[in-house]
Amino acid sequence: MNRQTIMILAASAILLGCHNNQSEQTASEASVASNVVDSAKTADSIQATLATPLSGGTNVMGKVVAERYADLAFETALPIERVLVKNGQQVRRGQVLAQLDQFKLRNAIAQQQRAIEQAQLQIEQARLQMQDVIISQGYDPDKDASIPASVKHNADVKSGHALSISQLASAKNQLAAAQHELRSGVLTAPFDGVVANVAVQAHQLAQAGQPVCRVIASGNMAVEFRVMEADLSKYKIGTGVVVVPVADNNARYEASVSEINPVVDQQGAVTLRARIANATTLFDGMNVTIQLKK
Repeated sequence: MNRQTIMILAASAILLGCHNNQSEQTASEASVASNVVDSAKTADSIQATLATPLSGGTNVMGKVVAERYADLAFETALPIERVLVKNGQQVRRGQVLAQLDQFKLRNAIAQQQRAIEQAQLQIEQARLQMQDVIISQGYDPDKDASIPASVKHNADVKSGHALSISQLASAKNQLAAAQHELRSGVLTAPFDGVVANVAVQAHQLAQAGQPVCRVIASGNMAVEFRVMEADLSKYKIGTGVVVVPVADNNARYEASVSEINPVVDQQGAVTLRARIANATTLFDGMNVTIQLKK
């Protein structure tokens, strides 16, 4: 074999090796791309499964909801003097939860009380002046029936009697408003329950209408869940279910369907609510599994 033949064979071998490497690389890239597509399809499938109620089974996911609660807020922007509760604390109806600084509120009441007293004195002085005006017109103020209406009106205006009566009414209204603000400056529990979502501290400036805390009524818990339209026949008002918290698979709570929302959503599901018996250890918003009783 001459030298030229050897060189031609070597060049062919190199070209063949490069072609094989490129083929292997292309196959590898295709495999990776296929895996990425498969992973994306799997993720989409998982999300769809989580977003869709179970069909054909007797177990569905749901959330615990408080059937009765109150978000409490102050009506006046004043410094908060005291916050007497914390999250998770049991409270009784009428128990004080938080209180605004009382100085300005009580001072406003005292001012309006003085305004009422002053208006009452002005009314008395105006009444005497009104009598003088009537006498100057040649009428007896003690004989009201004999005094023309026009003379009475002029005497009322000139003496300031009508204005004084208006000022008294205004002062009484402002006193009632000040007394209401004093009462609303003390937040009390509207019913027996547990405190949640405490959002303020003492010495902070209260914002009018901003929730200070929530009181959840004791034992008034329900669970909301969705079932497919095809499975709705299994759930009637009064149907018994068992509620199992995700946080404790060993716990069991008896419940019965109390509401069925008469709307089918875009996924073909209907929302139901079941009232839970003895739900004192469940929290609002807890994730649970609902098992249909056989």
